[in-house]
Amino acid sequence: MDFLTPLVFEPLIVGFGLLILSPALKRASSAFYVALASTLVSVIFFAFVLLEFGKEGALWSYGSFSEIHTYPWLPQLGINVTFGVDGISLPLMLLTVITMPVVVLSSRHEITHREPMYYSLLLITEGGVLGVFTSLDLFVFFVFWEAVLIPMFFLIGIWGGPRREYSAYKFLIYTHVGSVVMLIAIFLAYFSTGSASFSLITISKQLSSATFPTYLKDAIFGALVFGFLVKMPVFPFHTWLPDAHVEAPSPVSVVLAGLLLKMGGYGMIRLAFEMIPSVAQSYAHIVLALGVTSAVYGAFVAYRQTDIKRMVALSSISHMGFVLIGISTLTPVGIVGSVFQMFSHGIVVGSLFLIAGFIGESTGTRQIPALSGLARLIPKTGGLMTFAALAAVGLPGLSGFVGEYMIIWGALSVNVVLGLITASVMALTAGYFMWMLQRMIFSKPQEGAKFHDLPLLEVIGLSVFAVLIILVGVYPLVLQQYIAPTVKLIVNLAGW
Repeated sequence: MDFLTPLVFEPLIVGFGLLILSPALKRASSAFYVALASTLVSVIFFAFVLLEFGKEGALWSYGSFSEIHTYPWLPQLGINVTFGVDGISLPLMLLTVITMPVVVLSSRHEITHREPMYYSLLLITEGGVLGVFTSLDLFVFFVFWEAVLIPMFFLIGIWGGPRREYSAYKFLIYTHVGSVVMLIAIFLAYFSTGSASFSLITISKQLSSATFPTYLKDAIFGALVFGFLVKMPVFPFHTWLPDAHVEAPSPVSVVLAGLLLKMGGYGMIRLAFEMIPSVAQSYAHIVLALGVTSAVYGAFVAYRQTDIKRMVALSSISHMGFVLIGISTLTPVGIVGSVFQMFSHGIVVGSLFLIAGFIGESTGTRQIPALSGLARLIPKTGGLMTFAALAAVGLPGLSGFVGEYMIIWGALSVNVVLGLITASVMALTAGYFMWMLQRMIFSKPQEGAKFHDLPLLEVIGLSVFAVLIILVGVYPLVLQQYIAPTVKLIVNLAGW
């Protein structure tokens, strides 16, 4: 039975329905309950997908997919709605369906106007992200990819901070340019192969032909990589990210960093490296150098930040640089580590953004030098911030350590110098997070300062993330059992 298609379209249908029916809602708070119910239904659908995973597989050139379902859309143009799941997409789908209920819960007190529109855009974003992680038709993949940009533009532009319009337009322009270049690559692959279908499987087989022109492979690979580098984002295509995060509401920042950045990492594996493995092997050293540069740059720049949200945003650039390093090692341990790191980063950075946003709302400032003693003043907030920061620096026993360890191992196996530089980034990350904790959480509290602590809904959401951080940190096999077989098969068939 097909549970994958309802998983993708259920939040889209509810989101558009909520958007259309919002004027008829007598109570704006009703939208919150509709959105929460919809995200929980997505969790149920995903549970069924997980139960069915691996029962019916389909082998293709560079991997294996489970739960493949195809529905004609524009067959005369070779466009069909085709969904499938493998060990790379499954953890990112889990990340999506877990993140969205937490985001809805954390929005309850922060979003106080135009709630029906806000929650409808969140649901549309969820459906788009799930579509990206499951689409096996390149054209449909692009449709879902672009569908995510539109609601995110409005989520930042309407509910963001004082510079929300500037940040929203900057986000849209940067990411849309990357999308257009990616679309050029998709059309180039479609027409140059003479394919009668946009099927990822079909086009990949034709690109792997020894007679296919090398210069066209290079052009397709380069255009795809550019689009995904902008989305991740990687230095020097990163400048849209800090502005978008600082101005976006904290729940929207969770979606942006926790899910949208992962679309870039997923696309880098699925469309660039996996679809054209021979070209990926030729240029992997350049991509690896970009990843190392981005990881180091993001860490150094994060050191200089005084705004909590901006520091966390720039730390994301460093962590996504780790993801790119793992992918470009072309080793099983490195690629498994990159997928693991994407999942871990999603839940860790989600926690950090929610807490940073709450601190700003509770204290009236997000400036680290202006805050002190939060562990005593608001102990739940201080404790959860400390826990999330320790996960971000890669403390053993928490999720952040596992992925970073595997990525460093993969980098060392390729180039010792770059591997050592990659390892040193963990020390830099520990430095700026420990400085933040010492100054803001564990210092002497200001006299007479009184702030309100985290409310119940936020504690519930953050607890979900905390349980996952501990679970996959202590027992990483819960994810690796899905990721590793797929990655090993891809590496073996690609000949890396």
